[in-house]
Amino acid sequence: MRGLLVPVLISAMALGAGSARAAEAPPIRISVPACPSAPFSVGAFLGSLEVELAGHVPPCCLLASSPAPEGPGLQVALTLDPCDATATSVVVRVQDPARAGAAERKVELSDISPEARPRALALAVAELVHSATQTPPSPSAPPAPPPIASAAPRPRQPTLFLSGTLELEPHPGNNLLLWGLGASAAVARGRWMAAVDLQGLNGGSSVAFGDVDTDLLALALTAGPHWSVGRLIIDLGATGRFGWAWMRGHPNVAGPTGGSGSAPIASAGGRLGIFLPTRAGVSHVRALVEGGAMIRGLEAIVNGATAANLSGGYLLLGLGFGENR
Repeated sequence: MRGLLVPVLISAMALGAGSARAAEAPPIRISVPACPSAPFSVGAFLGSLEVELAGHVPPCCLLASSPAPEGPGLQVALTLDPCDATATSVVVRVQDPARAGAAERKVELSDISPEARPRALALAVAELVHSATQTPPSPSAPPAPPPIASAAPRPRQPTLFLSGTLELEPHPGNNLLLWGLGASAAVARGRWMAAVDLQGLNGGSSVAFGDVDTDLLALALTAGPHWSVGRLIIDLGATGRFGWAWMRGHPNVAGPTGGSGSAPIASAGGRLGIFLPTRAGVSHVRALVEGGAMIRGLEAIVNGATAANLSGGYLLLGLGFGENR
């Protein structure tokens, strides 16, 4: 054992001299196994360790007089089991009282040649010392949460629709087809919509002795619910129409004379319509389908037979364009 401690003391003196260069911090205290023999050269290990920790703060190194280092500063303890040259591993424990932390590592020697063991052990100890003396990084502030993507504002739904439409109104079974123009103003409030339409329609009916012209001027009122499907606005309502109709006969043969007549008319029905606003949001396409029946109509009689009859059921189709407000 005396032969083992001589090189240890020599190296410790050299290491103690180097520690004076960093008196501001307690030197690293090292405890080596107090064994009769060791599987590595302790003196070579201490010399290699000083090289590996050159310039390190705290400085390297002060040999502890007891197997367990005591006192301030970083403490390194080496343990052999068994405590002789047959040991195949070294347990290295590094403790830092200032940080209340410790690290431990088992270094295997069986696969390292005896000449290379001091440096290999010094590298392992230096690595543990460096890791123990590194200032732990301050906990980084948690990343700022990503900004909450605000929902894109829904486009404002128009409340006033001014439309012009081309309209077609057949009267099935009555030899009458009317067509013309319509102008409409619709107002939406909440879930409800109301509209007023002005219609000007004209049509002709062919008979054996000539033709019958029919003109219709009417005002229609519609009210009912509406809802949106994407950009599409659908309205469904009950419709009442009031107006005046004129009929005139035009004979195409000699002899008969043409007559004319007029009367107020009224009808009731239901309407399904759509508004499709353009992407600019200032105009729309308008389409509608209306069906109903005449409550009061007008009939044209030629030679005792009905030539044209504004009565019974009707179907109204409309397609147009307009402005939103």
